[in-house]
Amino acid sequence: MAKLELAAWALVGALLGGEVGLAVLRPWDHHVPLSLSGSQTSSLVPANGSPSPGATTLVTPSAGGKCQDVVVRKVEQLHTIPRSAWVHASDGVNVRGAPSSSATRLTTLTTGTQLNLLGEQTNPNSSVWYRIRLSDGRDGWLSGRYTTNYPISVASTDSLKIWLPAGYQFQSVAAGKAEARYKNGPPTLLYMESGAKDQAPTETTVPAGLPSRSTWTARSTEPALVGDLPATDQVFGIRLAGSSCPAIVHEVRITTTTRYYDLMFVLDEASSSVVAQLLDSATVQ
Repeated sequence: MAKLELAAWALVGALLGGEVGLAVLRPWDHHVPLSLSGSQTSSLVPANGSPSPGATTLVTPSAGGKCQDVVVRKVEQLHTIPRSAWVHASDGVNVRGAPSSSATRLTTLTTGTQLNLLGEQTNPNSSVWYRIRLSDGRDGWLSGRYTTNYPISVASTDSLKIWLPAGYQFQSVAAGKAEARYKNGPPTLLYMESGAKDQAPTETTVPAGLPSRSTWTARSTEPALVGDLPATDQVFGIRLAGSSCPAIVHEVRITTTTRYYDLMFVLDEASSSVVAQLLDSATVQ
């Protein structure tokens, strides 16, 4: 889907959802409201609760580096079948009877559901679909767009819930401010600030320890969805540790009718692509 089309759909969804109080449905095959009667719960991992067979690799920083570490820690599944995956979409993902968004919907899986992938198909439009087995024995298909290949767990503040790679949790640092760190140690992956909408700063506050905004290099500005709320993801290149160590900043502001939410991700270039997945898992109050 073209970025312009994505932005247009996000705007339409926001207007419809805000004005008539309807559940916002995205235009591609994805989420449906989870209050559907008769939706099935699915046992998608072996009975002992362990992940499906498949090799994993732990993504960690290189030892002995002089640069402040901004690698996102996660245990990635190698691209083999079978393997585990996890649903990251904030309002669930459809499981269908065939690898197509027009096929019959069998059920809806919630955020964080662990999957055992049994098959994979790439369609002519380049969309990737995965085959799973539901608890009633039926095989179903879901879009790979809404899954991660690493375990995720929920991290929450009093106003934000987001699914981060397992091991990351928020620590409150001041009123309305929190930082998500791996096992409570440095560095910080996500800085979050929220408050009343009429008190939002003109620009996101730069956290202590990051270089001055005047030294940042603009990379790109992309439309984004935070859950079902349209937002803008501004990407910058920065230098850490005495202007010698590169990192990427993703700066996102979300506003509701009453509040603002500023999210700032700081990570390495190779990990930059996970931000879209993390934003898609988020919900705000």
